[in-house]
Amino acid sequence: MRLTTFCALLLLWSASARAQWVELHFVDPHLRWRTLQTEHFLVHFAERDRAQARTVAAVAERVYSRTTALLDWRPRLPTHIVLMDSADFSNGFASPVPFNFSGIFLSPPDEGELLQNREWLELVLSHEFFHIVHLDKASGAPLHLRSVLGRLVPFFPNVLQPTWVIEGLAVYNESEPPRAYGRLGNSYFGGMMRAEVARGLRSLSEVNAEGRGFPLNRDYLYGSNFFAFLRERYGDSVIRRFIDHYSGNVVPFKVQSNALAVTGKEMDALWSDYHGWLRERFAAPETVPLFGDELVHAFAISSPALSANGTRWYVQADGYARPQLMQHRIGETPRALRETEPDTHLAATADGGVLMAEQDICRNHNLLYNLHYMDSRGRRRTIDQCQRHRFVAEMGAGRIAALRIDGGAAEVVVLENGTPVRSLYRTGAGESVSGIAASGERVVITALRGGVWALLEVSDREPTVLIADEAIKHSPRFGRTPDEIFFVADYGKRYDVWSWQRASNSVARWTRAPYGVREISAPVAGELLLTTIEADGVTLRRYQLPPEPLERRSVQGSQALPAPTPEPMLVVDDRPYSPWPSLRPTAWAPLLQIADGAVAVGAVTYGMDALQLHQYFLAPMVEVTQGELLGRAEYTYDGRHGIVVNRNLVVRASEPDNSRSKIKAYSIKQNAQWVSLWRALALNQRWYWGLGAALDEETFHDLALGTTSVRNERVAALVAGVDTRRQQWLSEGPSQGQELRLFAETSRGLGAAYSGNAYRADWRGDVPIGKTVLALRWNEAYGQRDAQPYELGGSKSDEVILLPILNERDFALRGYSTGTASLIGHRARVTSVEWRAPLADIDRHIMVPPLGINRVSLNLFADVGAAWEHGETPHYRRGLGAELMSEPRFGYLYGTIVRAGVAKGLDPTGSTKIYLRVGRSF
Repeated sequence: MRLTTFCALLLLWSASARAQWVELHFVDPHLRWRTLQTEHFLVHFAERDRAQARTVAAVAERVYSRTTALLDWRPRLPTHIVLMDSADFSNGFASPVPFNFSGIFLSPPDEGELLQNREWLELVLSHEFFHIVHLDKASGAPLHLRSVLGRLVPFFPNVLQPTWVIEGLAVYNESEPPRAYGRLGNSYFGGMMRAEVARGLRSLSEVNAEGRGFPLNRDYLYGSNFFAFLRERYGDSVIRRFIDHYSGNVVPFKVQSNALAVTGKEMDALWSDYHGWLRERFAAPETVPLFGDELVHAFAISSPALSANGTRWYVQADGYARPQLMQHRIGETPRALRETEPDTHLAATADGGVLMAEQDICRNHNLLYNLHYMDSRGRRRTIDQCQRHRFVAEMGAGRIAALRIDGGAAEVVVLENGTPVRSLYRTGAGESVSGIAASGERVVITALRGGVWALLEVSDREPTVLIADEAIKHSPRFGRTPDEIFFVADYGKRYDVWSWQRASNSVARWTRAPYGVREISAPVAGELLLTTIEADGVTLRRYQLPPEPLERRSVQGSQALPAPTPEPMLVVDDRPYSPWPSLRPTAWAPLLQIADGAVAVGAVTYGMDALQLHQYFLAPMVEVTQGELLGRAEYTYDGRHGIVVNRNLVVRASEPDNSRSKIKAYSIKQNAQWVSLWRALALNQRWYWGLGAALDEETFHDLALGTTSVRNERVAALVAGVDTRRQQWLSEGPSQGQELRLFAETSRGLGAAYSGNAYRADWRGDVPIGKTVLALRWNEAYGQRDAQPYELGGSKSDEVILLPILNERDFALRGYSTGTASLIGHRARVTSVEWRAPLADIDRHIMVPPLGINRVSLNLFADVGAAWEHGETPHYRRGLGAELMSEPRFGYLYGTIVRAGVAKGLDPTGSTKIYLRVGRSF
């Protein structure tokens, strides 16, 4: 009885959002964690963040009243909020399973679609708690079943619908377009949707599929605008009725009929009307665009910088390999100097180089900015590490003005040789900063406070407001003189390049971008670089400033920047964090298996604590005819320490006995594994080392003879490895880097059937070739004569788990059968070469039945392997073949990788094999 798949499905919704590096967990267990309890929330925080936790508690209670009244639903138990200051990005997550919990990152946004006029904590809590209340809401049969079996995903109807519905409703709720609150109606979303209309709108099946195509935020963009359309077309009550009606579904995925019941039209027909509404609302402007000449168009381009000598710098990515730092000298072709990270920020220096703020993993649990200097020849020097300086600007004389955010609060400091020597400005409560510029001693920032965006000079002890109003502002850059400042702003609800000049009563507009400007460089000799919002990717443009601006806008009515107002706090006592209250099971499901005369009954449950450090599965069963205790138990801590115990019954012989079978012989198979790891993590080099043990035992019971025999395998092990592989948005699996896994195992002195030592090295490498990947593997194994032998053959998939698997003795060799005597030995070697090529990103998911498919790829491979005994010469077997890999989806949310393959063994004992497997070969 294998319960792994069932347990994995149960955990599906407890694995909340994380970075692509599964080893990175943003909760550091070495910190002193505390819990603050309010009427409706349990806020968990590191002790250093107590003040922020009290603010979050107050904001959360305010959001609670508004959201629960809106949805007419109050969660029965308090919601857990985990507060984190371990990442230099802005995000949050939420889930109703196994209990209502949410994670909030303190760092406020400084670019992109999250720039708006609402304070960050208010915005993110409004969004995430709406998820909690919406997904928790249920009525009728689902609610009754939940009261019996607990918090199982099938009893949360609102979870089981397309992500664009879930995220669209949350964005719609967070937004108040008249006040520029939230994303819906803001200039960034408006520009993106204008670009979508100009290119051609996505169909419903495309948005359902959540594919790799643009826009990458389609769930949020299309979803939120859909509900704005729905309300405008069908009235204020339609969204509430849409949610209420779906909340009673005991049959999942009834999205099509839900729309019919609420609006009188099925979702397909509504989507067609929605397209018409979008075309009318986001029609292309009739004015002639003016935003420069295209230099480069790519999957992603960011952080343009322009040196005084005219050299252009920017970060470019194709979606298949790591982003590149690009240098484009006058009269030369652009060249890549080195690989970097997607959110790298650049600032030009006077000597023709650039300052680079680049993210990396710090102290194993944090993703923070390091600061580097890159000269014009591509030589890099580290200025500081893990100090969180995300935006910087050169001041001259070896000094740097730098912006860092710690605990959600921004500070502008002056650095000398990487050391802060002076603080220029600290933000007040609820204030955020979106950019910095320097010209000698003059330093300016763009900042949000109290719903007002300002251009501030912070050179002196008292900041000076240069301009303040409700237009969003970012990317400040000094012009020809210290009295002229360029920046990006959304006056008129469209991002363009504007400038402010001292002694002027107006701001000047310099571009007319149809969809909006994303970022700019400082101007040099009347030229600046800018990136623009596009339907498919990003465009880098060279823009020659015209002699006169396109528009002047008076600033005489400019608002005063509101004085810092301390956020209300809930000053209540907190206590040390304990995992036990949240670890208790919140759901269970009955298990029953009847086969070959065996009858087993049991139950499965699972859980985790609020910090997601402890996770477990329990699935005890009892086979009633033989009285055997069976089942599976799993426990992991911090993704580094894990134990798995599994006990199954296999009927070996049975005979008819009236209407049922009677067992004559059976085996009890039990296996267990424990692994503990220690790690040293960086984004591009993740090391681990550890130890563990494994048991694999089979006890055969012959009931007719009354005999019992036992075969067991036991090993103790040391493990180590390093992984530099990276996977990108468009790549076919990992696309670059290497991984090495090392195992040293022994059975000596453990009372097992085998008693020798075994050693194994498993190396994998990935090389990007355009849009394709060349994947390589070398698996070398050595076992002493008394150790368990190795076996080659078959086409099994690589198991995708976080912890190493011990006591592995069988390895795939496609085109050959397992159990072949000539492929068993105490020495083994297998090499594989695969060429993985995407054929098509279909990205379609229909409504009824809720089935879809994303990518289809071709994998051509060659395997070479041998198994032999000590003193013998290896006789290599070769296999060639092809696999068609696909990514089927079910129920909008669930997807996997399936490979259908044909392999031809070219040597004796080889044959043609056709197979269907889940997952990649390696």
